[in-house]
Amino acid sequence: MKPRPLTRAAALAGAALLALTAPALAYAATGTFRYVLPDGASASLVNPDDERCYNIDTYGPISNATNRYAVLYPATACRGNTNTLVPGQDAPHLDARSVRFTAQAPQR
Repeated sequence: MKPRPLTRAAALAGAALLALTAPALAYAATGTFRYVLPDGASASLVNPDDERCYNIDTYGPISNATNRYAVLYPATACRGNTNTLVPGQDAPHLDARSVRFTAQAPQR
């Protein structure tokens, strides 16, 4: 038995509606990003979201113990030239005001 055209059209419309209304998948790094605040206090981001900009204020040791690239910016709101820490990399002294995590290595 051949499907009726109306049934096929209804199935296609339903599939399209489902694709448009399905929630987008959110991804996050696994691990902890540690840094030191200007007053010497330690701070950290645990399992930070991918592609979200986090405002931080650090000039000191940074530890990227996540499974993502940590892209560091000299200004808030992820603006300016970047430095990148690969997953698992530490830096003894970096000046950064914001950070974004990404699964792909940033393009230069």
